[in-house]
Amino acid sequence: MKKSGLYIHFPFCRRACFYCHFFKKKHRPALAAIYLRYLAREIRRRRDPGRPLDTVYIGGGSPSLLTAPQISALLETAAKNFPIDKKSEITLEANPEDLAAPQLRACRRAGVNRLSIGVQSFQDRDLRCLKRTHSAAQALQAMEQARDAGFTNISLDLIIGLETQTSKSMALNFHQIETLKPAHVSVYILEGVPRQAADERDARLYFQARQSLLDLGYNHYEVSNFCRPGKASQHNLKYWKNQPYIGLGPSAAGFLNSRDYKNFSDLKKYYAALNKGILPEQKTAPLQPDLRRIITGLRLLDGIPASAFKSFPAPTDFLLTEGFLVRKGKNIAVPADKILLLNEILGYFI
Repeated sequence: MKKSGLYIHFPFCRRACFYCHFFKKKHRPALAAIYLRYLAREIRRRRDPGRPLDTVYIGGGSPSLLTAPQISALLETAAKNFPIDKKSEITLEANPEDLAAPQLRACRRAGVNRLSIGVQSFQDRDLRCLKRTHSAAQALQAMEQARDAGFTNISLDLIIGLETQTSKSMALNFHQIETLKPAHVSVYILEGVPRQAADERDARLYFQARQSLLDLGYNHYEVSNFCRPGKASQHNLKYWKNQPYIGLGPSAAGFLNSRDYKNFSDLKKYYAALNKGILPEQKTAPLQPDLRRIITGLRLLDGIPASAFKSFPAPTDFLLTEGFLVRKGKNIAVPADKILLLNEILGYFI
């Protein structure tokens, strides 16, 4: 059996970012404590001693609002119900303003060995545009403190497509990346905000970011993700490579025994199901296996085995002929210069 991943959703934030579409609620310590008790119930309901894990990802929301003892207890509960490999990649998503040296050291002792820090930009003007509550100086301090606490596997998130961004300010962001040398960088295009000529401008900034990261020695391995050699997100690769993963918490999704599931995106429904002693899953329409492989796998720059396309000969041949797909050895992939057209390309298969 392939080792599985475990995703744990912490749905609380100090404030809701207008560009974030993940399920979230305003953070209150008392509500978070209640939630963690229900989350432990779900972990026990999904207990599977025969399913070893080699990745754990605590996301949200803002899981860096969790105290170090809460993170430790959460990982201990997970380890009691699933065998967690000692070499597992254990990631915590974090906001720069939440990180402090004592907490970071305690997280390392609890087993967290990878941080994904939502820097978004190293320019204060951009951060004000995003209505973020941290400053560029706090972002730099968070990175320094994380390194001092012993973290070597650090990912930084950047957002592009802001009205305040220019090619020059983008270049300054990547000068900071060159200085900080994180193991991994995620680059996301701002969505859900009308902007004049957004598509053309966003594409220009995206490909500027891509070239900057390639020049710095990063591998572009997924639409939004770049890494130093050997530092790809092992957890996220499970999503894109059609490997099994367990999702815990409201709105969390899982893929087990070739079956997708999704939990209720509603705390009341989530709690009610667990109070009844049943899993908090909502009904989902199953995907045809090859279609699922295409939808998830074409996000990877290396693509997926050509055998996945055997049920879709007409669209595959058309897209190959037109250059929207290319052959890479035994794989078929979207070429890098067409990667922002991925949704349109997938539309030929759906």
